[in-house]
Amino acid sequence: MAESDVIFDEFKEHSISEFFRKNRHMLGYSGKLRSMTTIIHELVTNSLDACEEAEILPDIDIEIKKLGADHYKVVVEDNGPGIPPEFVPKVFGKMLAGSKMHRLVQSRGQQGIGAAGVLLFAQITTGKPLKITTSTGNGEIHTMEIKMSIEKNEGDVVSHEVRSGFWRGTKVEGEFKEVTYNRREQGPFEYLRRISLSTPHAKITLKDPEETVVFDRTVEDIPERPEEMKPHPYGLTPDELLYISRKTESIKISSMLTSELSRMTSKRIKELQEYILRDKLLENYRDSTFWDIVVDCYLNVKINDYIEKYAKYVDKKEISDVKEIINTLPDSLSELKIYYLKYLIMDYLIEKLDEETINEIKKHFKKKPENFIEFAEKNYLNASLMDEFNRKLRTITKSPKEFVDSLVNMAMVSEAELERFKNEVKNLLKKNPRDMNWNDAELIVRVIQDMDFMAPSTAGLRPIGEENIQKSLKTLNPEFVKTITRRPKTYKGGIPFAVEAGLAYGGDAGRISDNTRKMEIMRFANHVPLLFDTSGCGITNAVKSINWRRYGLRSDEDVPLTVFVNLISTHIPYTSAGKQAVACSSEENEEIFNEIRQALMICARGLEKHISKIRREKEEEQKKKYVLKYAVIFAEGLANITNKPKELIEERIIELLR
Repeated sequence: MAESDVIFDEFKEHSISEFFRKNRHMLGYSGKLRSMTTIIHELVTNSLDACEEAEILPDIDIEIKKLGADHYKVVVEDNGPGIPPEFVPKVFGKMLAGSKMHRLVQSRGQQGIGAAGVLLFAQITTGKPLKITTSTGNGEIHTMEIKMSIEKNEGDVVSHEVRSGFWRGTKVEGEFKEVTYNRREQGPFEYLRRISLSTPHAKITLKDPEETVVFDRTVEDIPERPEEMKPHPYGLTPDELLYISRKTESIKISSMLTSELSRMTSKRIKELQEYILRDKLLENYRDSTFWDIVVDCYLNVKINDYIEKYAKYVDKKEISDVKEIINTLPDSLSELKIYYLKYLIMDYLIEKLDEETINEIKKHFKKKPENFIEFAEKNYLNASLMDEFNRKLRTITKSPKEFVDSLVNMAMVSEAELERFKNEVKNLLKKNPRDMNWNDAELIVRVIQDMDFMAPSTAGLRPIGEENIQKSLKTLNPEFVKTITRRPKTYKGGIPFAVEAGLAYGGDAGRISDNTRKMEIMRFANHVPLLFDTSGCGITNAVKSINWRRYGLRSDEDVPLTVFVNLISTHIPYTSAGKQAVACSSEENEEIFNEIRQALMICARGLEKHISKIRREKEEEQKKKYVLKYAVIFAEGLANITNKPKELIEERIIELLR
């Protein structure tokens, strides 16, 4: 048996660059076509971000030249602000270095590994550096060759030339092996076609081994720059609050909350005190003989009544789970809300549906709340109903004043005890943020979730816009287009996000497969197309969770339909560093998943009206043809009865049908 000191002989620290060199698939460099698409993606998104931050209409030229078998040269040039020469080795040669990670603002890139990943891939497949030509428009053009020192995670300048000239922008040239190029659905051509739809203000020119293609801009306006935002109180985690407390310059927790969070004012701090008092009083009676009475004072809803009402529909485990949740309030309030939503929906269905249908679906009542809600949404509920149910969830607890008054009226707390608890709350918010502990953070975060705040500001988000998405989708020459940009919301961590969606039906919409047009799902995150990991993406699953037949489509697949979904956020929850799939479902980041569904269902209702209108017109046309077919016989019969000319009657029949 080996000694421990021998086992740990080789224990040593390794750099970030070395890690990614051995795990390049995590950056999207797996497979020849995917690797080529990743190269184009990283360089083009960097160019677009730079142009937009400098408020420049982007003109991006891409050249892909074949040098040999699985060996290509890629050149990407933009008209952006350029890069100061001292930053070039850091931008292209250092992993996890950049200006975006710490900022709460929407941007295509985030982690600072995109451009450095391109250099790393070039280096490990060809051994050659990247050639960067850049100028800020100051009369000096810098041409530099950059390699990466993998052990140190630093960029090394191999050569540096300076010449005079009036040009502004950045040009990146590199050679790559273990890559290939074609115009398949997951290749660079399709990537650029889609990014031109989501970035209508950009002009993108692609010169590939086949021809030169221009994806021209359809919008001439430069998008407004998103502003850096403060975290929103909703979704704030104890860990994040503790992180803020270590960085703040405030000397009190109360002033830290108002200065470091958005939508948090001095008025909200007073309200926060009342909520903390409520939860401290509630905690005081845990495990006491008065617990059931206190819970009745705390909740607006008698959950036990629902349990008794639906005992024959749900299993015994659910009943015991709900009772356990009630015993662990207020920590378990979010779990109780999910069960309450389930019972609200059950109430609605049992009242609306006939007994035969209820018997058919009652097996679904035994499902977990998340699965039951998903089933009900897919088959029986619409967006307005879900909004109504969610409004009821917000009033599941009594206001702090009502709760305290109930306890006082029932002589559950004395005036002296109440004053002592109030002083505890004041002292907590006067505490120095650096003295905050986990329990303090957890308490503050929990009560914040129960308060009402305005939706997050849109200042840090930059949507494409309904009108611009519509202009892009109209390039598909569809019969019908419907787009929507939803209001911003937040998901865990207080991170703001918004969903944009669009449907294009008919014409060139959809993808061609076996000479027929099928549904095409275009996924975007911060305007960037997601071409890979389709089945593992929450956007795909949200699209497929909708019962499209309810909206007039005869099939969920064989329809000429393009589904456009763009998720924008200051931090997209990708499933991996490859940034090709979004982590959201009915159980994870469900706020995002539900917003995508709601946006698509609103668009689908417009599509349903369009399809119904077309069907009615076709039916009327068929009826006309049917009547016209027998118009001669009908006119002859009427002529015999009325003794009028057959030709005149036939002419009148045709006029009526027109």
